[in-house]
Amino acid sequence: MTVCDINLIATRRAQKQRAITIMRCVVYTLIAVLVGVAMLYAKLWVATRLVQGQIAEVEAKLTDPALAEAIERIEFLETNIADLGPRVTLLEKVHDSEEAWIRILRDTSGAIPSGVWISQLTSHRGDKEQSLVLRGSAYSQRDIGEFMLQLEELTWSDAPNLGFTQVKTGHREHSVVDFEVTVPLNRVIGSELR
Repeated sequence: MTVCDINLIATRRAQKQRAITIMRCVVYTLIAVLVGVAMLYAKLWVATRLVQGQIAEVEAKLTDPALAEAIERIEFLETNIADLGPRVTLLEKVHDSEEAWIRILRDTSGAIPSGVWISQLTSHRGDKEQSLVLRGSAYSQRDIGEFMLQLEELTWSDAPNLGFTQVKTGHREHSVVDFEVTVPLNRVIGSELR
């Protein structure tokens, strides 16, 4: 019979104790991981159920007949806006053009001296220029000059040009001067209507 080394028994016992401690740590860690995974799964399951409930609520709201009618109305209005938008834009441009012509007529009538009367007003328009041709009569050349000076001061006009003057004698021996004045406009009116 051999004698056991007492020191080996303590070493083996320490190794066994260490192995058991490591095994316990592994088991406890494994249990902690399983509990963590179970808690995470439970949390995700609850979150999924909550999201499914919210989805069901939203679907119920979306299937509401009042909402469907409102959506149909909005779609109808959007198509009408798309159809009528260009027309409204054109009408706004026409309105602006109309206001410009009203201002021109008002300013022109305000610039006419007492000895001048207009018999014809014509507009000539090119691609980049527009002018008014005013024909009428006056008692004197001075009245025509005064009229042209007043036309030149208007904000929408450039310097007017005298086309012609012609003196006529009436049936009572009164002389009248017929004239034609061309007034170039600063900007073309109605050019944006296309």
